[in-house]
Amino acid sequence: MKKDFHILTPEEKAREINHSRLYYGTIAEIGAGQEVSRWFFQAGGAAGTIAKSMSAYDMTFSNAIYGTAHRFVSRERLREMLDHEYALVIERLGQERGDTTRFFAFADTVAARTPRSTGDGKGWMGIRFQPEPNGAPGNIVLHVRLKDETNSEQMEVLGILGVNLIHAAFGKWRDPQKILDRLLDGIRPGRVEVDMIDFRGPNFLKTDNRLVSLKMVHSNLTPVALFSAAGVNLEAEDCFYGKSILLLRGHYRPITNFHLRMMAKASELFRKDPANRDKEVVEVCEITMRNLVRHAKAGVEDFLDRVDCLGALKKTVLVTGIFRFHRLAQYLTQRTKGSVGFVIGVPLLSKMFDEQYYADLPGGILEGMGRLFLPGVRLFVHPGYDPVDGKYVTGHTLQISKGDRDLHRYLVNRGLIVDLAGVEKDLPACSSSEILRNIRGGKAGWEANVPPAVAGLIRRRRLFGYRAKKG
Repeated sequence: MKKDFHILTPEEKAREINHSRLYYGTIAEIGAGQEVSRWFFQAGGAAGTIAKSMSAYDMTFSNAIYGTAHRFVSRERLREMLDHEYALVIERLGQERGDTTRFFAFADTVAARTPRSTGDGKGWMGIRFQPEPNGAPGNIVLHVRLKDETNSEQMEVLGILGVNLIHAAFGKWRDPQKILDRLLDGIRPGRVEVDMIDFRGPNFLKTDNRLVSLKMVHSNLTPVALFSAAGVNLEAEDCFYGKSILLLRGHYRPITNFHLRMMAKASELFRKDPANRDKEVVEVCEITMRNLVRHAKAGVEDFLDRVDCLGALKKTVLVTGIFRFHRLAQYLTQRTKGSVGFVIGVPLLSKMFDEQYYADLPGGILEGMGRLFLPGVRLFVHPGYDPVDGKYVTGHTLQISKGDRDLHRYLVNRGLIVDLAGVEKDLPACSSSEILRNIRGGKAGWEANVPPAVAGLIRRRRLFGYRAKKG
């Protein structure tokens, strides 16, 4: 008979660590109280685990201890905290007990809800720890968003999350997936998002943070995962802070010259907008989970193929579990005060005026469009073929169903639907699916439709089922 699996409470996890006498280090917390260390003191026996617990809320005190990060709640500040606290533990205790103790430093810097700041709490949390005595340390860093409506509830969740991270790091470091599985133990769904996690150090050399990001989206830990061309996990608010965002959604199997032409046309118009003057523009290639191959093994390989191709072109990549654009608009506008532009083709615009697209909203298409066109949001539409009659049309001349024509005209007149100039000959001679079939079938000519750097990568690494040309 299979035994029931018991999930330890935060107090049980803290007590288990305290009584093990294996781990010793510092817990440093800025913002949202001393909630993580509290669990260890409350569990009893904390003297066996905690060498020092501290906080430095005042910016002057904090800077004097840790450095001068440009933002109090930032990845940079977290890194300074971990560097400082871990170095102190090793310096002061390494010679005395380094042969028998696994040292660690845990830190968080978080802005929780206050009477003056009533939105989500958010911040950074991380741990640097030795898996074995005298071993090189591993690092786990994550970004969190606290969704509860009161400060006390956000503090409570932060404390539980911190205990879960420490306990999982100590016990599950050989398998990062198991660390992910245990992060939200005891936390009701919807109370917190872990929207970035990064594993570094000798004990995580085989961990691909891009795949970790994908698994986080797939398991609903976060609605998005963002990473640089180099495969480094990014946090959306840090990446987009004070910038404008231009986003192109696609399958990218593979990315084609047509994708790049669409983005280049939109970028030229987007950057000319007075609202974007003196603002940095981040160009993002987005893939939704719906566009990933569903078969587990093929999906992983296929995902990495696409990311590598986008990386070869120095593109920032966003993977989301967000299918509808009005929800994506809400997500992005919450993370920047800059403008947001979506680059789409005529076929997708046609779908966005289909009433069924908004069947889950009480207000239907009107509610959906209201949520999409938040301040600063626009659609940049590339001409294409009308999905109904096959004629060449633009975003302005597309035939919309009679009931929604006035809405379409209103959005056009307000400048919220922007046409990207072009003529019929600008459209690709073959579709992305045909390019993919030619790559797999070894048919000549597909290289002309993709950027040279991508074509070279496909041939060299035999991506997307590539076969050499026949004959």
